[in-house]
Amino acid sequence: MTNNISFIIFIILLFIIYKCPISPIIIILIRLRWLFLSILILNLFFSSDIFNILNLFIVIEKVIILISIILAANLFLTITTTQEIIASLQWWFLPLTKLGFPTERLAVRIALVLDTVQIVQNFYTDINSDTNNKPTELFAKVLTCANTIPLYFLEIPELSKPPWWQWIYPLIILILILNDYL
Repeated sequence: MTNNISFIIFIILLFIIYKCPISPIIIILIRLRWLFLSILILNLFFSSDIFNILNLFIVIEKVIILISIILAANLFLTITTTQEIIASLQWWFLPLTKLGFPTERLAVRIALVLDTVQIVQNFYTDINSDTNNKPTELFAKVLTCANTIPLYFLEIPELSKPPWWQWIYPLIILILILNDYL
């Protein structure tokens, strides 16, 4: 459990280093409070001994892992550009190109979906209506945006190896994960 907390502290430090806004992630975590509470209640309810303190720590650890995944994903989407996402996906899919799989198309589609998710999330936060009409208004805004968004050229960067210092992040994460087993 201490490794998960240290991982969250590491991600928060990255938020500070890259000067990413923390307020959007706090809003996301507040929206997910019922998910965290339901995980807590369901795991405690289905355990054999409800009043065992060890079960409580295991459930809290699961919630901390979910929070760290949300923080890491938000940090990734905040600090990387679409071209960097495409380049990194192409780097990871490089073995598939030798099999004849069109990795450029897949990488571009994934990157464009990630951009669109951020746009739709902004639409959702901009809607100020009651809960009954919110999905309808969101769908209408998405359709309007899809019909009126201008076309733009997306440059696919040349593949190059990642800088050496970027391998430090996975190494730190690997050390934090393996620390549980050592």
